[in-house]
Amino acid sequence: MKNHDPILAAFDALVATRASDTLMVSIREKATIGDIERLARAIHRRAVESGLAPGNIVGLAAPNGPAFAAGYLGLRRAGLKVLLMDRGTPQTERRRIEQSLLSAGSLVLDTGWPSSADAMVLNLDVETIPPDIPDAVSTIRLTSGSTGQPRGISMTSEALLTDDSAIRSTMELKNERALAAIPLSHSYGFSSLFLPALTQGWLLAIPDGISPFSAVETASESRITFLPTVPAYIEALLKMEAPPQLPTTLRKVITAGAPLKPETAGRFREIFGQPIHVFYGASEVGGICYDRRGDAAERGTLGIALDGVEVLLAPEPGLADGQGIVEVRSPATAVGYIPDGDETLGGGRYLTSDIGAFLDGELLLFGRVDAIVNVRGKKVDPREVETVLNGLSGVDEAMVMAIQGSSMSGESLGAIVAGDETMPQVDGIRAWCRQHLASHKVPRQILTVEALPRTPRGKVDRKLIRQWLETR
Repeated sequence: MKNHDPILAAFDALVATRASDTLMVSIREKATIGDIERLARAIHRRAVESGLAPGNIVGLAAPNGPAFAAGYLGLRRAGLKVLLMDRGTPQTERRRIEQSLLSAGSLVLDTGWPSSADAMVLNLDVETIPPDIPDAVSTIRLTSGSTGQPRGISMTSEALLTDDSAIRSTMELKNERALAAIPLSHSYGFSSLFLPALTQGWLLAIPDGISPFSAVETASESRITFLPTVPAYIEALLKMEAPPQLPTTLRKVITAGAPLKPETAGRFREIFGQPIHVFYGASEVGGICYDRRGDAAERGTLGIALDGVEVLLAPEPGLADGQGIVEVRSPATAVGYIPDGDETLGGGRYLTSDIGAFLDGELLLFGRVDAIVNVRGKKVDPREVETVLNGLSGVDEAMVMAIQGSSMSGESLGAIVAGDETMPQVDGIRAWCRQHLASHKVPRQILTVEALPRTPRGKVDRKLIRQWLETR
């Protein structure tokens, strides 16, 4: 039977013509296109034998490597909609996500390089009723809703491939060898790395560890040509007394997920002799803007719209002249949110929460109009963390907010927790958060008090709380 999913069809074409080509490598391991196909077929059989009906949502939680690729392909071959999840998500949070999005369960693996499909754990609730979303939806990305509850972004394979094509065209990427250090489950990694590997046969070099040295060693060993990364990694490299040499084959470095400071971009160019191209996107719509010349970050801008993408500024009361809310119109736009949609997404249009302006044709951002915090390139709704904290025995009230610490890595989360004598100490509170939240959602700074400070009008004194969190 011919595959109607164009992503599966593109991979089938690779299997037919290049099955012996290596698709993923690390210092110790390698996997060919044929290896991944065989593992995907085994996962497909397990999914079918489980009794799941096509149309159900199933989460995928696996590290970078053949496990992620085969898991995605196997679930899709079974007609299931794949919910992309971080492998580090605690089981309690994963289950909460599954319940919120009516997922039938999840496919979980601890290693990115499994010897067989038996290494994967398929946790299922086969009685779950498939959600009422279009048949064309193949992939669901995660974000946070306005209430801090898990929220899905429904993507079709056609939209995903449109985004992939626009990224490769705009960035002038062809047959690349790429470092896959950013998670493939994230929108950035999925579009910039995973899809080109699955559809074009790009080789992905996967670090064995999380240190900058591990990534650089893998990059050099694999002679990469393309490095998508995040500002925190660039800053870690620059902090080293003797920054390692990047491979001479490397021809393009891009960064996304968080703002790149002008001084960081300038120092990288000075030390490594090449620019960093900034890339701005969103899970709801894929790529938005790109810095084609490689000097936008040094000016504090984000470049111009990707090929086929239109960027507008929607008026918003109270903003300065020339500013507006960034609105994106693109054929790569998601179908909508689940379980509940809203007017900001759909019909080829996405209204972001970013405040922007144009400077000589390039987009410049000034912050957000909502409370979402960007922590290490991942979006966190403080209200979600507050909900978890308020569920801890002895806690009366909690407030979570973005704080700016001494680190160059940008914003982090701070929490102030009020309660009685039965409330755990800071270490206990942090342990509770780690049990219920992904690591990037755990507050870096936690203070405990008997009661939250308030203004003369009785409102929580956010200014004083921020001062406490940032100075202790």
